[in-house]
Amino acid sequence: MKIVSTFAVVEESLYSVLFDTEVNSVDDNGTTISQEQLHEFRRLFDFWNDPIRLRAFFEEHEEDLKDDYWEGITIDEAIEKTRKEAKELEAILLEYAEAGKTIRLQNLSMLFKPLSDGKIEKEFEKDKAKVDGKKKWIRLYAIRIDANLFVVCGGAIKLRKTLNDRTYLLKELEKLEITRDSLLDEDSDVLDFVEL
Repeated sequence: MKIVSTFAVVEESLYSVLFDTEVNSVDDNGTTISQEQLHEFRRLFDFWNDPIRLRAFFEEHEEDLKDDYWEGITIDEAIEKTRKEAKELEAILLEYAEAGKTIRLQNLSMLFKPLSDGKIEKEFEKDKAKVDGKKKWIRLYAIRIDANLFVVCGGAIKLRKTLNDRTYLLKELEKLEITRDSLLDEDSDVLDFVEL
């Protein structure tokens, strides 16, 4: 997997990468149809707002959903919770990304926090953003370049305590590492929108 392009979600503030992963679906006749790829920010928010794809996700991960921590939430309730959380997270991200251009005390660094508690990287910190509150499960992952400059490179519905024990979560960690490595690589021009 590699980054093929970068898109501005909010110019000079919030960017998103497009990976070279293939996106295909199968029609009713069993024919593979290639779909237009989406950068990570759009891909994630489209997914988190799609009740059909969310149902499939929660059916596949129903055992995690049945954990006592989630207090018996049903799949239908999980879908509604996810869609509500996604709308709230997208709205606040866009608001802070725009405001952070002119208001010092309202920028993206107020939303994004280091991925690992207590581990702060000197350069291109791996961060996560989520909606404030208890039992919120949507995570948006990004690399911090400056106080109000982030590159979104993944996200997930995090039903488990750690990212290290589910394949779909490990993939998000890999995307963070690929994006950070690209930023650190002086010969890479994929992320050259940023004045480093």
